[in-house]
Amino acid sequence: MTTIPEPCEPRSIWTYLNTVPHRLGWVEANQVSTRYLESGDPEGEVLLLLHGTAGSLENFCANYGPLGEHYRVIGIDMLGCGYTAKPDRPYLIADYAEHALACLDALGIEKAAVIGVSLGSWVGARMAHLEPGRITSLTMVAPAGIVVDVEKEKAVGADVRNRRQNAAQAPSWESVTTAMGRLMLNPADLIDDLVSVRLRIYQQPEMATAMGNLLAFTRGDQHLSLEEWQELTLPVLVIAAVEAPNMFLDNAYALAEVLPRPTLVELSGCDHWAQFEQPEAFHRAALDFLSSVSAGAAVNVVEERV
Repeated sequence: MTTIPEPCEPRSIWTYLNTVPHRLGWVEANQVSTRYLESGDPEGEVLLLLHGTAGSLENFCANYGPLGEHYRVIGIDMLGCGYTAKPDRPYLIADYAEHALACLDALGIEKAAVIGVSLGSWVGARMAHLEPGRITSLTMVAPAGIVVDVEKEKAVGADVRNRRQNAAQAPSWESVTTAMGRLMLNPADLIDDLVSVRLRIYQQPEMATAMGNLLAFTRGDQHLSLEEWQELTLPVLVIAAVEAPNMFLDNAYALAEVLPRPTLVELSGCDHWAQFEQPEAFHRAALDFLSSVSAGAAVNVVEERV
C-alpha cells in the first residue's frame, strides 16, 4: 500500500514517489521527443494522466502510487510542456490531443482511460472526439473546454496568459509562485518542490519563445460545442471543487447537465488541483468510477460531498 505523507509533514515530489516503482523515460511521438513517467502493472488497463496549462507530469506526483496499485499509469509532459520537445508553432487543442494519441501509439497502447486537469481535461475530451474507440472514460478535474460565461472565460484566459508568460520571460521563484498561485485552496499546499521543478522547466532557454505557442489555445474558439459535448457517449467523471466558486466550478455543473453519461462528485478542501490537495478523496472517487466503468455498470449523475 502506498503511503501518502500527512499534510503537516515536510513534503516533496520524492516523498510521494520514493516507495513507488516507476520508470521515467522519453518516447518519440510524431517526431516529438516526449517525457513520460509510468507506474503500476505493465499488463494492466491504462490510465493516461494529462496535466494543466504549461504544467508537467509532476502535477500527479501524489497519484502515481495509489492509482498504480490498480492500473498501468502513464503521465506525460504534453506537447511543448515540461521536458517534452517544443516545436516552434502555435499549439491548438487538436494539436495537444493528436500528440497525446501519438504517445499512446508510441507506447503500443490501443485504449486508455484519461484523467485530465484543466487543459488536460479539455484535451481528453478532444481525444475522445478524434478517436472515440480509444478513450474508455474521462475524468475531468477543474474541467475546461466548455463556455458557461463568455466574459469570465476571456478574463481567465487573459490572466493565465499573463502569469505564465511573465514567468517564462523572467523566471524567478516569485514569478513562478505567482503563476502557480491559484492552483491551491490552501497556500501551504503549493510546496516548494513543485515551485522548484516548475522554475527549472521555465528556465530552459527555449521556454521564453515556447510559452506563446503553449498558450495559443487560449486565443480564439477552441472549445467543444454543445453538440460535441452531447456526442461524447463515454462515461465521464466530473470533479467539482465546491470551495472554489470560480469558472471551473461553473463548468463542472454545466457538464453534469450536458454530458450523456456524467458522474458528478463534489470535493471540498481543494481548488484547481483536487488530485494533489485531496488525494485520498480524489482516489476514492476516481477508483470507484473506473471500477464501475470496467464492470460495465450504469453511470449516472451522483453528487456527494467529501
